[in-house]
Amino acid sequence: MFLVMIIGLILGIELIIGIIANGLMIVVNCSEWIRSRKLTGCDMILTSLGISRFFLQWTIFINNILFQLSEDMNKLCAMTKILTVVWIFLNILNLWFATWLSVFYCVKIANFSQPLFLWLKRRISGLVPQLLMGSFLVSLVTCLPSVNAIDIKYIDNSMNNLSGNTTGKCQYKSDLSFSLFVLSMLGYSSPFIIFIISSILLITSLWRHSKRMEKTTGSSRDTITEAHVRAIKGLFSFIFFHISYFVALVIFLLQFSTISSYLLWIVIMGAYPSGHSVILILGNPKLKGVAVRALHYIRRFPSRGLLLVDSDRGPC
Repeated sequence: MFLVMIIGLILGIELIIGIIANGLMIVVNCSEWIRSRKLTGCDMILTSLGISRFFLQWTIFINNILFQLSEDMNKLCAMTKILTVVWIFLNILNLWFATWLSVFYCVKIANFSQPLFLWLKRRISGLVPQLLMGSFLVSLVTCLPSVNAIDIKYIDNSMNNLSGNTTGKCQYKSDLSFSLFVLSMLGYSSPFIIFIISSILLITSLWRHSKRMEKTTGSSRDTITEAHVRAIKGLFSFIFFHISYFVALVIFLLQFSTISSYLLWIVIMGAYPSGHSVILILGNPKLKGVAVRALHYIRRFPSRGLLLVDSDRGPC
């Protein structure tokens, strides 16, 4: 029971941080769009990512609230099935959006002379809306088969309860055929593969640029190198969250874990949409500046002691 309470507290903190961080990205970028009637490609991806994660966090929150308030367990289990499908859709969608953000960084910062890469560098900002819409459709197609594969039913255990109290639970069961399993893994692994490719290209570009700078000026540090380094730091944080999230998600879906480890995987999955969004805010000067001003405003109230951070240049 104590372990469950601790994990519940951690999940609650992750949920609050995620809602605030992603809500900040949405409000700041939507306010800029209302004011100027346009958004950069980077801001469009950040806004879409924030929206998908914001609704993902609220889906988890609503699901937990329903378990506390609902008295009709049959309706609760039916609602849980709907929320589970929505959760799968939003999971895949935010993985795609985060991947396109990494690709955007790579194309804008890396330097390669290949015609395809040069074409992408010129067109990537204009391609962002199509990439986002394509990700939405791919995520929808990937999650729809799970509607029939997931079966959540109410199991009444009152007959086995010696104390006479009525007990019951929603039992989760997934009927994953081979084709559905392959489709699900493609949905989760495809954006990760694209992300790995973009990361390798960006690191290769940094290595080549550093070698070229050492030969010409004797130094490996310049503004382009700094841009590479900042982008790679963001990518490394993403790869850490993405790998841990992907592994936890696969184990969770295949139901290989015990109850205690099951809760651990939930915590790991909850850290990704919250922690990565915080890192994105700290790496974006506009979002970071708004967050600093918000913290400065909060410090005027009795709840003091919040730490402030100075803004600096980021990849976007």
